[in-house]
Amino acid sequence: MRRNEWRTFRADRVGQIQPAGRPVEFIDPPDPALLVSRSIATGTYPLYVTIRLPLPLDQSLRLIPPTVGTHRPEGPDATIVNIGGPDADGLAKYLLSLATPLRVLSPDDVREALLCRTRELFEDNVNGQPR
Repeated sequence: MRRNEWRTFRADRVGQIQPAGRPVEFIDPPDPALLVSRSIATGTYPLYVTIRLPLPLDQSLRLIPPTVGTHRPEGPDATIVNIGGPDADGLAKYLLSLATPLRVLSPDDVREALLCRTRELFEDNVNGQPR
């Protein structure tokens, strides 16, 4: 992040406020809600997954809040979402919890973890006995 770029600060970590003594000119201010949601959703996770949802942007935002993932439309009926998480298995669990069709675009280890969890779920239900 460059010195003159917009950024956010956590208000709960501000200990003392001291005026700088000079006025500030707001040059090209961003949408504040979008700025905050992007900084929350794109924190410092060790792993990120990119998925494609066969849903319009507004429905994708209801399914995955902007505090969890960053969204960009891919035509009128699909959305690309980036989500951060602790590891491939944790992201696979989250993706399964969405209970909606999706495609993992990258990375492969999240796709493989999702397939592994899906196979386990399938086998547990085919056999009628949990592992």
